[in-house]
Amino acid sequence: MALQIVEFFGYTPLDPAASPYVAARTCPFTNQACIKPHHGSCSVRKSTGDPIICCPNRMYSQNYQILLDVAEAAFGSGVQLKRPSEITIARLTGTLTGNEVAVFGRYWGNELPLPRPPGNSGQSRQYYVDWILAKMTASGDVDQLTAVEVQTIDTTGNYRAQAQAFFQGQQFTDKRGRTPGWSNAGMNWENVNKRILPQIIYKGHVLRREVQCTKGLFFICPRQVYDQIFARLGGNLADYHLSSGTITFRSYELGPAPAAGQQRALNLYSQFTTTVDQVALAFTSPMNLPPANVYADAIKRAMGA
Repeated sequence: MALQIVEFFGYTPLDPAASPYVAARTCPFTNQACIKPHHGSCSVRKSTGDPIICCPNRMYSQNYQILLDVAEAAFGSGVQLKRPSEITIARLTGTLTGNEVAVFGRYWGNELPLPRPPGNSGQSRQYYVDWILAKMTASGDVDQLTAVEVQTIDTTGNYRAQAQAFFQGQQFTDKRGRTPGWSNAGMNWENVNKRILPQIIYKGHVLRREVQCTKGLFFICPRQVYDQIFARLGGNLADYHLSSGTITFRSYELGPAPAAGQQRALNLYSQFTTTVDQVALAFTSPMNLPPANVYADAIKRAMGA
């Protein structure tokens, strides 16, 4: 395995424009404390292939443009993202227009938990959809709502030495003498199967029971995560229009290396809408299986037969 940091606190490593964010351990995309302050990496790359976004906050560039994109896809053009507190003030002052979308999520004032079925202890646990977007009427009622889940990819192994060199304002040289160097780390692709897919299936089923959630769940991820998901599910998912009970996958990728002092663009790569049932069936009954008797054949080869 080999891994190299592509973006360090939002910029090319050692770019002077990142210095204030590095010093304060602040994310340039949310203007909040970095959620990975010990290594500050927004995206990484393997020895082959394009940069891979590894921090979810990297997806919130251009003032949370991805959320506005979803709001316009679900509710129509001309909508405006607002904090719940702003909606409350506008309702009290009678200045709502019917174009406001209340945003519930981290950094926007409120997170809304989803209940989970009681566990063995008999106590109900909770976890969160990343974002709930609620379009309001001019009278202050909820007109429609949708949910957005944002996922990137975790890394395996350790690349702290690489980050520490950048914190010290130095280029990183690895044990093989390469500058810029590479760390012995990789990507945790298995997390797609173990955690990401089961969660979006569960959340999709919860949301389809919401009368006002007429456009389903939106799942936003880097292109490479999207590719892994569809490799796991196979290529036979049917395409649907936005409706209750759908999951819309939107994938993004980073633009080319920027000039000094600039950040890479975040570009929409693809969108695909299918149903929760399609995803659940493909997950539990995969069609992209290896040939029959692969283990028996492997044993025979190992035994020299």
